[in-house]
Amino acid sequence: MKKLRYTSVAVATLAAATLASANSKVSADATNNTVITESASQTVQDAVSDAQNAVNSAQSNVNSKDQALSDAQEKAQTANNAYTTQQSKLTDSQKNLANKQDAVKQAQNNLDNAEKLAQQATPENIKQTQKNISDQQKVIQNAQGNVNDANTELNRAQDQLNNAKQKQANAQKLVNDKNLAKQDADNNVSKAEDDVKNSGLNEAEQNVQKVQTTLDNIKKTNSSNESVLKQNQIALADNNKKIADLNNKIDAAKKNVADAQNNVKDKQQALATAQKALSDLQNQVAQDETSGAAGFFKSIADNKENSESLREDAQTAYNIVTGQPNAYQNITVEWAKKAVKLGQKNDSTSLANLEKALEYYQEWMSYRDKYGLSHPSISLTAVAIAMLSSDFQGYSATFDHPAQVEEKYGPFYEDEEDIAAGTHYFDAVDIWMNEKDDIDNYIKDHPDAATYSFESNHPLTQDEWEKDVDFWKDKPVYIGHYTSMIKPNANFVGLAATNYKVAGTYDGAASMDEIIFDPVNGMDFDSYQDLVHSYLQNFKQEDKIKTLNANVVTANQNLTNAQNAVKSAQNNVQSLQANLAELNNGSTKINKAISDTQAALAKGQENLEFEQKQLDQANQTLADVQAKVGTKAKALDDAKAAQSKAVEALSQVQKALDETNDEVKAAQSSVDAAQNNLNTKNNDLKNAQNKLTALNQTLSNLENSKANLEKAQKALDNANDEALQANKDVITQQSILSSLKKNKEKADAQVITAIEELKQAQSDLTVAKGRLVAEQKIAEQEAQKDNQPTSQPTAQPTEQPTSQPTAQPTEKPTSQPTAQPSEQPTAQPSEQPAIESNTQLPGEQKNEEPQPMTTQVITKKGETSIVEPTNSSSTQPTTKQDAQQLPQTGNQKSSSLIGLGFASLLSALGLTKVNKKRKD
Repeated sequence: MKKLRYTSVAVATLAAATLASANSKVSADATNNTVITESASQTVQDAVSDAQNAVNSAQSNVNSKDQALSDAQEKAQTANNAYTTQQSKLTDSQKNLANKQDAVKQAQNNLDNAEKLAQQATPENIKQTQKNISDQQKVIQNAQGNVNDANTELNRAQDQLNNAKQKQANAQKLVNDKNLAKQDADNNVSKAEDDVKNSGLNEAEQNVQKVQTTLDNIKKTNSSNESVLKQNQIALADNNKKIADLNNKIDAAKKNVADAQNNVKDKQQALATAQKALSDLQNQVAQDETSGAAGFFKSIADNKENSESLREDAQTAYNIVTGQPNAYQNITVEWAKKAVKLGQKNDSTSLANLEKALEYYQEWMSYRDKYGLSHPSISLTAVAIAMLSSDFQGYSATFDHPAQVEEKYGPFYEDEEDIAAGTHYFDAVDIWMNEKDDIDNYIKDHPDAATYSFESNHPLTQDEWEKDVDFWKDKPVYIGHYTSMIKPNANFVGLAATNYKVAGTYDGAASMDEIIFDPVNGMDFDSYQDLVHSYLQNFKQEDKIKTLNANVVTANQNLTNAQNAVKSAQNNVQSLQANLAELNNGSTKINKAISDTQAALAKGQENLEFEQKQLDQANQTLADVQAKVGTKAKALDDAKAAQSKAVEALSQVQKALDETNDEVKAAQSSVDAAQNNLNTKNNDLKNAQNKLTALNQTLSNLENSKANLEKAQKALDNANDEALQANKDVITQQSILSSLKKNKEKADAQVITAIEELKQAQSDLTVAKGRLVAEQKIAEQEAQKDNQPTSQPTAQPTEQPTSQPTAQPTEKPTSQPTAQPSEQPTAQPSEQPAIESNTQLPGEQKNEEPQPMTTQVITKKGETSIVEPTNSSSTQPTTKQDAQQLPQTGNQKSSSLIGLGFASLLSALGLTKVNKKRKD
């Protein structure tokens, strides 16, 4: 809302009263003091009273609007609750419908299964099932015999296991006995060893053995080093020969790298040549594809080998799809160039859609064959018109025949026939032909109409067709496309399809056009199909592109092979060089090994001579000790011999125990195998019994198939009835919800209206209270001035101003005008400040003003509430506004009198500025 600036109502009222009776309202006494008369004081009090009445009236209006809002909110809440409750009912109905539909599907599946079973319930099948039951009973007998045999085998294996375990226990007892005997022999050896322990015999024997072992090790080491030395010498000679051969191979490998790199350059050039040839041809094909069907029509029109009529037909078709003026029937299709995007993917003129339309024609002719009808010829002109009609569906905002909307889009060809649109992979011919369902449904309720079903005569004649069409004209059926498709005397036709979005809903559209030529012009379908396929084959140049693609693949492969050859040659050089480095390193290592081995052999010979002397000394020491020990040594030898025999005996019985353990494991394995076999035979018996049960059930189902079929049909009928009732319930609940939605929206709108009216009433109340405060302050100032008159100039101005004061002083006066006449300007009215919107009343503090009452609106989901108005205690700084003159009224005197009287009135009241800022 725009903001209005205006003067205090009280001051304006007082000024108007004063100016209306200036001669009787203002006078000068003997002391030159100007005073406000009783009439002016009463006017101020009246203004206060009027302001109070305005506040009371505004408050009453606020209360009324507040009550109206409460009533509207209560009604809105009721409407919202009813709407929410109905939504829940609708949801429950929809869930119930879904459940009923699932039940229909299940009942249908049960019926299908029952029908299949009923078809199988022939005497032959029943007899065969009975035979199968008899055979299965024999199978069960055999399976029971196998179970018995398996049980016997399990018992035999269990007996063998028991025997093996007994042998195992006996062998374990022998092992325990021999183990005790060995422990006794070990003790005897230990005692004998203690007897000879301090004799020095053991130390002497150990010393001999130690020296002998060291001597043997030295001999072995020397022998090994001699063998290693010989092998290293042979390896060094062989390694040096390999180094010489490898250097020759590296030189040859480097030459192979250079040759392979040169070959890569040749293969790169060959690949570039093959790629350019392929790219040039593909660009040419792409340019031809851009023109789409226009290029197809043009190729036929330009081919002089074609008949004149065919070339003329093709030229007309070309002119139509390219949007030429007066292309056909002296009609210019104004939107053709906008709607037709020649050759583009979704357009009817794309070569893909040109080929796709052939399928529609073949499908249509199969339908006409069922009625014994002839195949209409194909006209290129009709094909072009069908293309425009198809593209129009994607171009226009609605799905309609272009000839039906000529007022909006301009003229179109009058023979345009049928259109269809659908989602995904729809079939236009099926859509048109399915209108026959309307006829069939009507005939179900009106059997007499079967005579006009278009199928009573075969083949269908033109007279019969026209008679049937006349019959159906006034019937509640929609069969225009269907009758168009089976018209016996259909002349020349054209079909087209597009993939554009249609009316924002469908994924594509198709159109069929029929025209009549005189003289005859057109071709049979095979000829037209040959033209299309021939153009596609020649335009695509698939064989040539295939050949060039093969050339590119071959050249690319040759390049890859050449590049791989370079890498292989380079890798070979690197590998040979690595081998050379390894061989050189090997020669170095072999030379060092030979040197080390020779040094080790020299040291070993010295050690051998030293250890031989040590062995001779140790043997002598041992002989001396043995002569001293005598009988104790012999007893130790005997104990050790007995110990050896005990170890051997224990080993033999342990071996026997191990064999019995193996027998137990084998017997246990046999038992497990027999148990598994028994389990398998039991499973076989169980499966055979289950199969017999299934066969008995199958026999029962076959024998009772008729009853089961009737039961399944009845269940399906009941499920369908319940689904229909559930669907009706959904429709009813939806209708109720729609009605409640209107009530809800109406109630919500009434709440919004009530809120706005309440806000306006509160705003009016704020304005009235602000006005009352201002009027009361003016009245207070008036009372003070009655007791304290302000001195005024002794003389009135001799000249009246010619106009109301409009000049605004640049600064606000700091004191009221109390100067003597000698200080008063002679042209006082013209210098008197005009009343401004930012003036303040006497007694008010500067830069403060009464604040309007504020109203807070709280909006929650489903309801709106109003918080009661509150007075704001904050102060707002005032800003100086543009000066305004007092509004003129019809009761005012001359402008000079107004200026003089009002200026004097302001001086008398001691007012310099009056401030009241309000907002609408």
